[in-house]
Amino acid sequence: MKLLGRILFFIVLAVAAVGTWVNLSWKELSEFTNTPSESRIDYYLNDFTLTNIGASGQVRYRLSGQHLIHKQASGGSEVYQPNIEVSSAQGETVTLNAENALQQSKDGNIALTGAIRVHKPEFNGSPEFTLTTRDLTYDPLRQHISSDAEIDLVTAQGTIHGTGFETSLNEQELRIHSNVQADYQPTP
Repeated sequence: MKLLGRILFFIVLAVAAVGTWVNLSWKELSEFTNTPSESRIDYYLNDFTLTNIGASGQVRYRLSGQHLIHKQASGGSEVYQPNIEVSSAQGETVTLNAENALQQSKDGNIALTGAIRVHKPEFNGSPEFTLTTRDLTYDPLRQHISSDAEIDLVTAQGTIHGTGFETSLNEQELRIHSNVQADYQPTP
């Protein structure tokens, strides 16, 4: 009986040792084969400035903000209090400010939400303007901004109110989609 008890004890001990080794090996293997998770955050930035540079070495835009959260699986980012500075091909600078921004994937469109302000200072004879809206999409690859929301465009010549717009930041043209109302100031 003593011999049978000792054999059983060593068998149980061997099974426990093999089970522990397999469990530790599985944990180590799972660390190396960690699959990306949409909810997993790669990194978090606070009071940051990022510069996006195209393949030709030209700066596409500079993004600064209060907080940035980057998601591992999608490559998307959420930005709080974003400030985007875009330079056109001619050297003009346009600044976009918002409450929040969401970019679903790397180099994808940036959806700005909240109180949005787009400002372009006077440059080589083109007039200064400020555009305000609630929702706006910025396409960094095409240098294009658009919105379906109501907008107000304020210039030295007057104010234009409408619904929806689109423009290329490399052009001197802004297309307002509908409900356009203009109030022009006479020049002295």
